[in-house]
Amino acid sequence: MRLEKAWLGMYKRVAASCAILLCSLVMGVHAGTGTLLMARSAEQAEVSMAVLQDALKSYGYTVAHVQKCDGGMEEFDYKTDYYRVVFFGKIGEVRPIIDKHPEMAAYLPLKITVFAENKESVLVALDPLQLSAFFNDAELSIQFARWHNDLRAILAEVRNFKKPLLHSN
Repeated sequence: MRLEKAWLGMYKRVAASCAILLCSLVMGVHAGTGTLLMARSAEQAEVSMAVLQDALKSYGYTVAHVQKCDGGMEEFDYKTDYYRVVFFGKIGEVRPIIDKHPEMAAYLPLKITVFAENKESVLVALDPLQLSAFFNDAELSIQFARWHNDLRAILAEVRNFKKPLLHSN
């Protein structure tokens, strides 16, 4: 029963994250506003997902979960071949923050949405700097800035990734 409640809670958070990101995209929110961090890759979504996971690992993050959202998006008439939410973080950062600020549990672990658009992929994440407005804590503001810098660099790696060409002899 306890495990079922945990899964239900996680499912609700995933659904809420998907809905928020989708609504933001539909309403035309873009990276220039500072609300979201976004990257478009010329690679297919599966390739971008692999590059993203490698980049997260190289920055010391652990992928906690990858949620497939394709079916749920179809219920809203949003058709895509590929729609995933990647939950990630550093346990040594996340636990102390949630212990001190339990209200941060809704935002952690961090999330990046990856979806297919034509033969390209788009990656979207909430800019952690936006959370500073809700928490009057200097330590948290520093952490939000670190996450912001990491996410920008990680998204740039995915955006700039070029698959090596295979040469035939």
